[in-house]
Amino acid sequence: MEPLARSKPAQEEGWNNTKLKGSMVPGYTGYVPKGQHFFGQRYAQACDNALKSFEADLVVKEKDEETLRMIPRRPLTPVSKANAYPVKQRDFAYGTSPYRLPNEHDEKYFVSGYTGFVPQARQLLAKSYPVITHEALSIHQDVQDRVRGRKSLGTPTKLTRAKTAPPGVIYTRQSGLIPNYTGHVPAMKFKYGRTYGATTVNALNQSI
Repeated sequence: MEPLARSKPAQEEGWNNTKLKGSMVPGYTGYVPKGQHFFGQRYAQACDNALKSFEADLVVKEKDEETLRMIPRRPLTPVSKANAYPVKQRDFAYGTSPYRLPNEHDEKYFVSGYTGFVPQARQLLAKSYPVITHEALSIHQDVQDRVRGRKSLGTPTKLTRAKTAPPGVIYTRQSGLIPNYTGHVPAMKFKYGRTYGATTVNALNQSI
């Protein structure tokens, strides 16, 4: 059995396999290009027709590639000289947290897909996520301003670190414990209805 005559494109494609011959023997389990399109014939005849059709496709492909190489390429010219994407001037540094942006800033929101906690967002519904987070952050900023006794000026402020307890002191008189504290808190099981931090303030009932 002589191998099928391979054309130049077939040799360049690197598929010149000596296993693909004329009058293929039934029982060959390898892949035959385009063999699934020929049926109702003897195995050898179907394989022969499939390989001939595949070689014809390679010749057409080679001609198309040669035609494309002959077409002159013209350089692309811009539609207009103006910048299609104008750069927006930032009034805050790139990467500034939305918490520190003023309420009227158009970038004071979290993008969709953010999985962190957003204060005051639970009661806002039926809006897109950026709109909900913008309103929630604005409400949160107003609440913080009222608690701290200042007006909402829309300018970022520096947060001061709270004073920590002296080393070795767990229960303080003025502040409570951090949630998830796994140590013992005196009389904790008899207290309820308030947050963990408020409940553990002055846990030892010391006179202030």
